[in-house]
Amino acid sequence: MSNMTKIHSTVQSPRKSALRRYLTPRLNRFRQDEDGAVVAFTIYMFLVFMLMAGIGIDTMRHEMERTRLAAVADAASLAGAAAPNNDAAKAVVEDYFAKNGMSDYLDAFGPDDIQITLNTAKVSVNTSIDVETYLMRIMGIETLSAAAGATAEKRVPKLEISLVLDVSGSMRGDKLTNLKAAAKQFVTTIINSADAGDAVISIVPFSFGVTPPDAVYEALTVDETHQNSTCIVFSEDDFGDTAIDPDTTYAQQIYTSRYDVNGDFNTLSSGWRSCYDDDYFRFLPYSHNVTELHAKIESLEADGNTSGHLGIKWGAALLDPAFDDVAAVVNPDLANVPAEYNELETQKVIVMMGDGKNTTSYYFSDPNGLLDMDTVSTHSQFDYRGPNSDLHHIEYTEQVFDYAQHKYKPSKRSNSESKCGKKKWKCYYKPSNDTVSAYFLYDANDDRYWDIDNEEWMSPAEFADFKYDLANPVDPDDPTLVSEEQLSWEDAWGLMSPDYHSDITGSGAYSDYKYNNNVSGSMKNTRMSSACTAAKAPGKDIIIYTIGFEIDAGGTAETELKNCATSHSQYYRAEGVNINDAFNSIATNIQNLRLTQ
Repeated sequence: MSNMTKIHSTVQSPRKSALRRYLTPRLNRFRQDEDGAVVAFTIYMFLVFMLMAGIGIDTMRHEMERTRLAAVADAASLAGAAAPNNDAAKAVVEDYFAKNGMSDYLDAFGPDDIQITLNTAKVSVNTSIDVETYLMRIMGIETLSAAAGATAEKRVPKLEISLVLDVSGSMRGDKLTNLKAAAKQFVTTIINSADAGDAVISIVPFSFGVTPPDAVYEALTVDETHQNSTCIVFSEDDFGDTAIDPDTTYAQQIYTSRYDVNGDFNTLSSGWRSCYDDDYFRFLPYSHNVTELHAKIESLEADGNTSGHLGIKWGAALLDPAFDDVAAVVNPDLANVPAEYNELETQKVIVMMGDGKNTTSYYFSDPNGLLDMDTVSTHSQFDYRGPNSDLHHIEYTEQVFDYAQHKYKPSKRSNSESKCGKKKWKCYYKPSNDTVSAYFLYDANDDRYWDIDNEEWMSPAEFADFKYDLANPVDPDDPTLVSEEQLSWEDAWGLMSPDYHSDITGSGAYSDYKYNNNVSGSMKNTRMSSACTAAKAPGKDIIIYTIGFEIDAGGTAETELKNCATSHSQYYRAEGVNINDAFNSIATNIQNLRLTQ
């Protein structure tokens, strides 16, 4: 069978054939024409740019509203933090928003948003607003939410302040007058800016030394060697720490003074005293009573040398928590004073005013602890310390007439002492109500005793006879011995000065006191620097302000005061009545108002 070819034929209508012939070349040309792609891309990019512009405009409007809200919230929270209570703070904030036409945007206050306490004020303000969009609507976003918040915190922390004031002799006259006025204004400002009990101030005057009141002294552990004063002595190492630990044993300062060699016995009122026992020199601890503080400041008097290192040492110790038991004894009404260093709600401050550089102080030599002035436990060499001084104290009573009695008629008595000379009468005597104190100073060089009351010399034999007659009276009207004592040197220096002893006996007491164991101004500067550094140390962070009152610019005193301050900006120079400006500035700086969010 031969191959056969199958032929398929398609029958088209004349109308479709004509349309194809018309469209085919045109479609082919359009497919090959690039101008259409450019137009499509242009339209697409135009829409993208329009959308981006719309987002930018809407975002900018959103940020403007947020910024406006934040500004009003900041102002309102700050104003509210100054209000006296929670309700008043809420009213102040709401008033701010109302006056700015933004009341609808202030969110409701939460339970912790407003907290006005005795020593802090915290006001948190939260706001929100829905900003209508323009072009972002194309994307289906009709509003953008704007929110702003602010927290203002007014911190009037509990304050513990040591006001350390130079009352050395150079402060006499107008300087002391101006200081008193400025210090009293400072006290008023601080106490009145705090709620009752939230600010305590200690007034610490210093000159040759610092004198604690009896209550503080008795709360400490002191190796007590006399009853003449309450000053204590610190070793050089003690200045590296802020604390005066009540459980640590401290040496007691020997009470003596340098004054004119012709001065009277038992008259130790000179400005050269190593320890002042006057009430006006004793510091006032932990008071929040304006009247009491003012009275203390007004009582201050100027005398003596300058010992700024002791002022800072005591000022810091009164802020150290080691003194909490002492504070409880001094003022039982105060709780948790001094506060722990890590107590965030308490700010500790020292304000120190000085009018000159540190100057030399004098002490008797101490062979067992030279320059540390520790109490001598053994006295292997003569050092004007310890028992058996050259001063002897004798107490006796004079006999006074009581009555006369007739020898043969006992019932007959007379109150007339004139009867005593008659043979038929016998007189009876009784001890006087007053005890006579007599002091005798032994001169070892010439082996004799100086009768201080009668200002005459006695030989050892005469002195022995005098004591024997008192102890063994013959006549009924003879004086009677009460006590006899050879005083310790520490007690003796509470009655006489080294000058007096040397002038009467020719001893070397004056030279020993003045030259053998003094603490120079430069030594005091080193100790003051250590005390300031300890107070400012991390973890303690006591803020120190210092004032140089009418001192030489760039001199030693200014350098030491600047370095003691927490920063040089917290050091102030003052002249005359302008000292008030320095104290006012410090009082202002102690206040703390800040925006915390």
